[in-house]
Amino acid sequence: MKKKILYIDMDGVVADFDKALEYYDSEINKMNHENDSNQATIRNNKVDVICEANEEFFHQIPPIDSAIETVSQLFEKFDIYFLSTPMWSAPHSFTGKRIWIEKHFGEMASKRLILTHRKDLNIGEYLIDDRICNGVENFSGTHIHFGSEKFPNWEITAKYLINNN
Repeated sequence: MKKKILYIDMDGVVADFDKALEYYDSEINKMNHENDSNQATIRNNKVDVICEANEEFFHQIPPIDSAIETVSQLFEKFDIYFLSTPMWSAPHSFTGKRIWIEKHFGEMASKRLILTHRKDLNIGEYLIDDRICNGVENFSGTHIHFGSEKFPNWEITAKYLINNN
């Protein structure tokens, strides 16, 4: 039986981007960037400065709780690809993401990283992403909004995927 294609975003889904930011700026995640456009602009500028200045940033991000174990198990049931948007202004983010995937998933994830700013151009059944941008809103399959009320963590997300496979 052919496995269904499952795309998994990196930052905020398997890699704890916000936790990594706190190492450089302990106040950055306290900003109300969800509802305040001024705070969002300030936060985004700070994120850019941090990421552009630290070439090792992207391969030193800690994993999200139970992400590595859960995704490793999902490899048995799905044809998994990591679908991530690197920072154009931080070219080392391209390489850093590749290093991160190999460090945490090893050979099982070899040649399974797709870096793009248009996630909707990929065809598959599922896309797990914590945001609705970079084409996620037009993805032709099912968007699983990781971190949302419906999919708050990997345990619930994995149950949904297995039950709907």
